[in-house]
Amino acid sequence: MIRFRSRKFLVAAVVLAALVIFLLPAFVAFRYAAPGQRGDFVRHPWRGWGFAYAALAVPGDAELKTSGMALRKADWVFKGTVVDPREVQLLFVPKARPYRFTHSIDGRVVTSTVVPAYRFIWQVQGAISTISDRTDTIVALLDYDTGRVLYDVRDDLLPSELAPLPATSPAPEPSPSGTP
Repeated sequence: MIRFRSRKFLVAAVVLAALVIFLLPAFVAFRYAAPGQRGDFVRHPWRGWGFAYAALAVPGDAELKTSGMALRKADWVFKGTVVDPREVQLLFVPKARPYRFTHSIDGRVVTSTVVPAYRFIWQVQGAISTISDRTDTIVALLDYDTGRVLYDVRDDLLPSELAPLPATSPAPEPSPSGTP
């Protein structure tokens, strides 16, 4: 009786360990990847191993190791422009293959393609003040390893969308002497 129970326990422990080993990388990938990619790791948990391998192979001198570093880089890239970067998300992309993405800019659907050198890239979400301060769109893609800008939304904006809104100047105050 004791022998049967211990064998059952051993089989259950082996099955549980196999599930954890198989699924753990998918859970890690689910946690760190962009929300739009999380479903891939649920439907195809073995892809988590590719994510884990790429994460372990991250170069020690990578330029944008954290989301904070990536957001600061995006703020620097768009400083003084109509683009306001607000959020960054980590994307896990195919190795040495084009990454195609679609997003909306002022009602236009724009499809762009980048070819990243590394498997991780930062997707920068933000707003364009000349279009709408409330609607976020993809404004940049940054290379995780080099920090290079792979995509810049300003390349897809119309000239009228690139210009800042005209500042309203206050009405001139009358001079104390009564002359303008």
